[in-house]
Amino acid sequence: MSTSFSRDRSRTLPFAAEIGALGVVFGDIGTSPLYALKQGVLAVGGTNFIGADVLGLLSLITWSIILSVTVKYVFLVLRADNDGEGGILALVTLLDLHRSAIGLRWYLLAAGLLGAAMLIGDGVLTPAMSVLSAIEGLQVIAPELEHWVVALTCLVLAAIFFSQRLGTERIASFFGPVMLLWFGSLAALGVYGILQAPQVIAGLDPRHGIMLMVQHPGLAGVILGACFLAVTGGEALYADLGHFGRPVIARAWLFVAMPALLLNYFGQGAILLVDPSAVRNPFYDLCPDMFDIPLLFLATAATVIASQSIITGVFSLAKQAIELGYLPPMRIRYTSEHNEQHIYVGRLNWLLMIACIAVVLGFEASDRLASAYGIAVAFAMVTTSILFIAQVKRAWGWPSFAVWAMAAGLLTVDFAFASANMTKIHDGGWLPLSIAAVIIFVMVSWRRGLEAVVAQQVRFTEPLDNFVARKDRVNDVEAPRTAIFLSRAGAMTPVALSRMADLLKVRFEKAVIVSVWIAARPRVSVEDRVKVTTLNEGFVRVDLRFGYMQQIDVPSVLGPALSARGIDPDAAIYVIGHERIIPPDEVIKLRDVVAHVFAFLARNAERSVDRFGLPRARTVEIGYPVKL
Repeated sequence: MSTSFSRDRSRTLPFAAEIGALGVVFGDIGTSPLYALKQGVLAVGGTNFIGADVLGLLSLITWSIILSVTVKYVFLVLRADNDGEGGILALVTLLDLHRSAIGLRWYLLAAGLLGAAMLIGDGVLTPAMSVLSAIEGLQVIAPELEHWVVALTCLVLAAIFFSQRLGTERIASFFGPVMLLWFGSLAALGVYGILQAPQVIAGLDPRHGIMLMVQHPGLAGVILGACFLAVTGGEALYADLGHFGRPVIARAWLFVAMPALLLNYFGQGAILLVDPSAVRNPFYDLCPDMFDIPLLFLATAATVIASQSIITGVFSLAKQAIELGYLPPMRIRYTSEHNEQHIYVGRLNWLLMIACIAVVLGFEASDRLASAYGIAVAFAMVTTSILFIAQVKRAWGWPSFAVWAMAAGLLTVDFAFASANMTKIHDGGWLPLSIAAVIIFVMVSWRRGLEAVVAQQVRFTEPLDNFVARKDRVNDVEAPRTAIFLSRAGAMTPVALSRMADLLKVRFEKAVIVSVWIAARPRVSVEDRVKVTTLNEGFVRVDLRFGYMQQIDVPSVLGPALSARGIDPDAAIYVIGHERIIPPDEVIKLRDVVAHVFAFLARNAERSVDRFGLPRARTVEIGYPVKL
C-alpha cells in the first residue's frame, strides 16, 4: 500500500507507472486467488458441491469485483483526492473533521477513525493470510512436507519484518515486474483451465449468483463472506492514489489486474467442474505438475510483495494519524533520500511482526484464518463509502437525488458484505474487531489527553501579546544569545518561556516563538511553509506549516527565515517544554482509565527534540507537571 514509485521516474519508459502500480497497489487483491474461490466452495459444502454452485460462486465473485472495486473505487472514490493523496484519512482531512467535529461531523469522524483502525488491524491479518496460503502449496506439491507449512510461514514473515528497517527503495523496482509476471501467470493458468471446461463462462451471468443465494438461504451470509475475500485489497487502490494518480491505477486495473484475476477464478472453477477433488486447493491444482514448484516460488514472492505493501501502508497511515493528533509520536525513519513516503516505524513494525506470527501459530491453516480475515476490510469499505458520500454532497455539486441514489447503491453492496462478514465473529472475526477496538481506544485516549494537557497549560502561561507587553521584566538577567521556544499554539506564551521568566528571572537577547502546524493537506509548498511576525525588538513569532505526509525538520526550514532577519540560527539554543503527566490516583470512571492510558503513551512517545529534528547539543528541555 505504500511502497512508492516516483511519477517522474515512471515517465521514462512506456507503461512503467502501470507496471509499478501492479507491485504497489494490487499486491493484496492480486493474491486473493490463492484462497478466495476455495473458501467459497468450502462455504457451500466442501466436496458436496455441484456444478451450479461453482457457477454461482463465480458469478458472485465477478460482480463483487465489478461493483466493489471497478465501479466504487476506480470510477468514483478515486476522484475524491486531497491534493492528489487518497486514503480514509484523506477524506477525514478533506471534510475537516479532525479540527471541528460536533453533531453529525462527530459521527463522520468516528467512522473515519473506525476505518483507519480497521485498516491498521488488517496489517496483522493480510501478511499472515497471504503468506500462509502460498506456503500451503506444499500440501499439493509435496504432501510429506505439510508439517513444515506453519514453520516456513513464520520464517518468511519474520524475514519480511526484519527487512523493513533496510528500506525498500532498492528492491521496489523489482516489485512491478514480479507482479506483472504473477498476473500474467494468473491469466495463462486461467485460460488453460477454461479451455478444459468452456461452459464455466456461464458464471458471468449474475442470475447464477442469485440462484445460489436462494438455494442456500441458511448459508447466504457465509457464502457472501467467502466471496468478499476476492475484493480484499480494493481499499489499496484509494490509499495509494498519491503514488501514481487515478489514470495509471485505472489502466493497470482495467487492462491487467482485473482481467487476470477473473480469468484465474474462472480457470479454477473449470478445474472444479472437471475434478471435484481439486477443492483441496484449486489454485495449485489448476497448474500443470511441471510448473508446480516455479508457481510456489512465484506465489511466495507475490505474497511477500503484498505483505510489504500492506505493512508500509500501515506505516503511512500511522504517520498521518500521528500528525493529525490521533496517535502518539513514534520515531519515524525515512529510508529514502528521494521520497518522503518511504518510512519505517520501528515500534509498529515489531508489534505487527509479533501479532502476525501469533496469528499464524494460533490458526495454523488458511481455512481457519479465513474466518477472521475480511471483516476489517469490509468495515473499512463501509466507512470509506460514508465519508465519500459526505464529500460528494459537500463539494461536488451533485443534485440531491443523484447523491442519494449513489449512496443507496454503494451502501447496499458494502453493508451486504459487512453483514455477511459478521457471521465470522464467533469463528475468529472477533480478532480484527478486538485489534481495531484497542487501536480506537488508544486514538481516543491520546486525543482526549492532548486536549486535557492544553487546558491544563493555561495554569502556567498567558497570551503571548500580554507576555511581550509586560514591563516588570526589565530588570531580569539578560542572556546574550537567541533562544528558540517551541509552542503548541502561537497565540499563547510557551510554558518553558513563562517558567524561565517567572522562576529564574531570565530573559534572552532575542526570543523566537515557533509553532508547528500540520495542514489538512498532504504537502505544503516551500513558499507557504514559513510565516514570520516581529512582535518587538526582542520577540519574533514564527509559524511553520507542514503537510501531514511531509517530514518535519524544524531547523532546516526555520534557519533560512531567521538568517534573512539577521539572526544566526546555528548560534541559537532551542528550549522546549516537557510535560510530566500525572494521572488520577484512583481509577473510578472511564475517563480515569483514559488518563492512565494517555500518561503511559506520553511516557513512551517520541520526544520533541527527535520528532522535530532539533540539535541535541543546543536543546534544553524544561519539565513541568500536568495533573489530569
